[in-house]
Amino acid sequence: MVATFKDLREDFAREALPLHDVLYRQAMHLTRNAENAEDLVQETYLHAFDKFESFEQGTNLKAWLARILFNLFVNQYRRNKKAGPQVEISSVEPFLGEEVKADSEAESESPDQIMRNERFLNSLEGPVRRELESLDHRFRDVLLLNSVGGESYADIAERLEVPIGTVMSRLHRAKATMRERLADTKVSS
Repeated sequence: MVATFKDLREDFAREALPLHDVLYRQAMHLTRNAENAEDLVQETYLHAFDKFESFEQGTNLKAWLARILFNLFVNQYRRNKKAGPQVEISSVEPFLGEEVKADSEAESESPDQIMRNERFLNSLEGPVRRELESLDHRFRDVLLLNSVGGESYADIAERLEVPIGTVMSRLHRAKATMRERLADTKVSS
């Protein structure tokens, strides 16, 4: 019998989602950072859902998910090692002018308003600005609202009228895409 997408989704939700806390603890142990741990768990769920048809019922789902999480962590570690050190935005904030800080802390600006803000755009380095502008608007919007606007997942979900899981997924993909593109830019420079 061939399972429908709806059946797979329901089976996955029923069996895999209750293991979130276990996976999060494992991710925290590996990443030692709450945000990275949550991103890793999210990526694990995305990957596992994509491959859920291949999971053999009756085997240990927790072990299968833990293996996916660990493999994703190792792959990410290898990519990051090749890319070189990453700089967190918070580490450069003290060097930004007060005008830029004020602009980045502006409440309730839409992503379009943020992208039209000349002072904000001028504060970005060339490659960062180019890659941000070329990022798919769905991912860019979530990234800007969270990273620049400081909005929570719930606030972004409400504002964009999408589920929180979609916000988390888009934010993860936006960050991963930016990291990858900027690493490529760094290598090709």
